[in-house]
Amino acid sequence: MSDPESVARLAESALHQGRFDEALRQLATIPSEAPLPARLAWQLGRVLHQRGEFEAAEALYGRAAGGAGDTGADRAQLLAGRSAARWARGDRARARSLADEAVRVAESSRDDAALAAACLAQALAAFSEGDRAANEHAYARAFAAAERAGDVGLQLRIRSNVGSRLVEEGRPREAVDALTEAIRLGEGAAQPTLLALALHNRAEAWLGLSDLHAARADAGRALTLWQREGSPLAAFGLLMTARVHLARGSAWQATAAYREAVAMAEPDGNAQVVAQAWAGLARTCYADDPVEAARYAELSRTLPSAAGPVIGELAAGWVALCGGDTDSAARHAADVRSEAGRRRDPAGLAEAMELAALAAHRADAAAAPGRTSARRAAGLVEAAAVWADTGNEVALATNALLRARHAGDRLSEDVAWQRLHRLGVRDDVWHIAGPLAAIGPPPVPEVAVQALGHLAVLLSGTPVPPAGWQSRKARELVKVLAGRMGGPVTRTALAALLWPDTAPEVANRRLSVLISTARGILDPERRHPADRFLVSDHSSVRLDTEHVAVDTARFHDAARAALAADAAADGSRDTGAAVDVVARLEVVVGMYTGDFGDDGEIAGEWSERPRAAFAELHRDVVRTLARRCLRLGRCDAASGWYLRLIGDDAYDESAHLGLIAALSAAGRHGEARRRYRDYAERMQEIEVVAAPFPAE
Repeated sequence: MSDPESVARLAESALHQGRFDEALRQLATIPSEAPLPARLAWQLGRVLHQRGEFEAAEALYGRAAGGAGDTGADRAQLLAGRSAARWARGDRARARSLADEAVRVAESSRDDAALAAACLAQALAAFSEGDRAANEHAYARAFAAAERAGDVGLQLRIRSNVGSRLVEEGRPREAVDALTEAIRLGEGAAQPTLLALALHNRAEAWLGLSDLHAARADAGRALTLWQREGSPLAAFGLLMTARVHLARGSAWQATAAYREAVAMAEPDGNAQVVAQAWAGLARTCYADDPVEAARYAELSRTLPSAAGPVIGELAAGWVALCGGDTDSAARHAADVRSEAGRRRDPAGLAEAMELAALAAHRADAAAAPGRTSARRAAGLVEAAAVWADTGNEVALATNALLRARHAGDRLSEDVAWQRLHRLGVRDDVWHIAGPLAAIGPPPVPEVAVQALGHLAVLLSGTPVPPAGWQSRKARELVKVLAGRMGGPVTRTALAALLWPDTAPEVANRRLSVLISTARGILDPERRHPADRFLVSDHSSVRLDTEHVAVDTARFHDAARAALAADAAADGSRDTGAAVDVVARLEVVVGMYTGDFGDDGEIAGEWSERPRAAFAELHRDVVRTLARRCLRLGRCDAASGWYLRLIGDDAYDESAHLGLIAALSAAGRHGEARRRYRDYAERMQEIEVVAAPFPAE
């Protein structure tokens, strides 16, 4: 066997050539009790640290020979390395004392590379303490020293860490820019683990901007790089993958990734990963096992972590609130508000505001409107402003849904949910401990009547089967009443409509029997008073829309509200308001599932009048949507809506002209000319003078 000094020289040679695995292989042949040259110890220790092997890195730092490493640059590097390893394992106090000592020694040595490493360790310690000013100052010193020393690896590591800090400070757009530059540096770095770190942090920035696809891509690439190197830091990649699944509402996939991250991070004492993974598991496990979720939340809160307590406290707060413990939820929210404010963590602060507002609302759900209720709403509004500043679209849409539920605005709630769907959020998000699980999905109506298209009556979401109707006349009665949107219809008119060839007194007696039959269909178990769903007196009959969800009424009210919002937006310079109007109009269009009475069960004026009114209102909404899209420069969308209008009515002049304008605005001039010729032919058929082709 070669003597330790000779092997150490071989290891140093391999290290300087960038053959890190060979250097570590040589090192493994040296007895563990043999001291190592200080420079070799800290350089190989840094390699192990960047791979996530914190325990092995610490052991290597401890083997540095006393003589050469007692003073100067090498000693500073050793102290900085030990500090970073202690930081990664959640030992804040020791990390701070070692970092401060490293800076003092590095300053005395006047070695820029040592100063950069020492200031980096000091920045990490300040991050754990929530001292943003000290963190930023230390990073600035570290980067300047690394540039002077020409240490590209340290520059990359510092840029990556600064990008992560920008994300936590609610500046994800700046973080993407900074991390993209770090990734450019990392593409040529000797250690792929440094590139993986930059990619991981950019994934976090994309997640903050709600670009779930980009976040998943960067997280996946980082995970692959760490796994190729056999690095325990792959646990970070698994953690980020889990967080993306959590944001999407994919509870099972998130749970699997969190569990794998814990299994990988625990043996090496990576407290930062483990604490966050336990917090994530608390949220994803809540629906299936609330007791286990509470245990995970408590583990996350009590484990010392370099990232601080905010994530664990929030998880504990949401689990408590979803379980009905409003007092505990409020206490966790207060703790997070204090800590997030101190750490300049706007996302944590906004989520704490939402947690506090929902906890207060649940604590007294029956509170009368007043100052307390207004303050709850104000908390949600303030949180929305924070989410808007950070650019987190998923959080902003979630907040909009919370505010809509608080205000009882079902249309705005539907708009917010559609936004979440477009951003990639799935239905399972309602079962993950968080703001949506705390309020629950919209309640399923006990009785719902769908009359746009084919008639259907749903009892707690289940359609009444054909055999359950007992008579065709009962269907006709419900449909007529649905056409009136909860308005009353006289008994005389109903009797004449349903039995036109029968004597009035006989028809009226039949109507009384039919009303009883319809009530039995709407409430087959007779659990409510007779007139809860279908109200009748001596002169009229109506559906009670307080207890029956009637799609005609909901479509009518939502359409009118959306058209009013569009008119109000005309006088505003706020582009965001116009975009919101488009979303509202799109939701209303989706509510129109077919023409009223489309199955032809009722003929004559009773069906034709409401059918024409609803169809015309639908066309007004589509026309308004097309016009608004055109104003916003969404020419392709506008063209699609105008084509839909033309498909329904080939002689709709305004739709033809709108389509031509949209095609021209999109630069599709040849198609616009062809469409103009089609328009002119249609107008000629009905003897209308065609408007001139719009000026280009």
